[in-house]
Amino acid sequence: MTSFNSLIKQIYGRSESVFTCVLGPNETGKTDFNLLQMERIHKLGIGHSFGSNLKEIEADFEIQFIEDFETLEATCRMLNPNPKKHGLKKFFFFGSEIGKWASRDTSWENTDLIKKLQTVRKYGLCMLTDAIDRVDARVLSPRFFAGEFEKPYKTNKKYATWYNYSTHELIEFKEVPKTKIDFDTYETANFYMKAQGPTSIKLNPQHRIIQEYLKHKSWKKAGIHPQEGKNAVLAVLKHYMDRYANEEEEAIKAVSEIIAES
Repeated sequence: MTSFNSLIKQIYGRSESVFTCVLGPNETGKTDFNLLQMERIHKLGIGHSFGSNLKEIEADFEIQFIEDFETLEATCRMLNPNPKKHGLKKFFFFGSEIGKWASRDTSWENTDLIKKLQTVRKYGLCMLTDAIDRVDARVLSPRFFAGEFEKPYKTNKKYATWYNYSTHELIEFKEVPKTKIDFDTYETANFYMKAQGPTSIKLNPQHRIIQEYLKHKSWKKAGIHPQEGKNAVLAVLKHYMDRYANEEEEAIKAVSEIIAES
């Protein structure tokens, strides 16, 4: 019998990007199940960078709040500025309630979403989703998704199945545990194509500059002019101030200290 951890390794341990979905009626534990997957992905060392469009999550590892495609794309590109040279680092994103933002009712809008998500896959995006129904079949398709989990029973939330789209293999799990991650059961998750806050800043070049500084602990040793370095740090600081002023005070403080030291 396949263990749950073995299945997680089998699905997400591959080098390429992977998309999955958890289907089932309301109150069957779909959110809990996806967070359990992220918990195991982290514990097994398969992934080290995580995000979700759910706001109220408390885990013993960082899960970045992202509610729009622009920020998701920028985050993945920053993580993998040059995947061919440095290898692909996977970013695991739990996109809750995909049936709301890739619905059959908005099929004319989903073509653009499909194209954009496939582009970001090249920059390490792995996506875990859930839905009750009404997901556009062109999105939840074997062309893009590795397979689907199903949580069919409100009275037995420990039961789940996995169906592999490519092999047509069906696996049952009768004793799936609850996640240790705390979350708000009643939160409604949204996801937008455009950023809802101030216009995002293209951070790729600045991000790489700061990475070089942190590696060498000196602008001179990194081969970067101090003024260019300060400009990069200020750009990143502005990005955090615009978008995450309340949530990322520690990040802003750390970046401010770099400016002072340089």
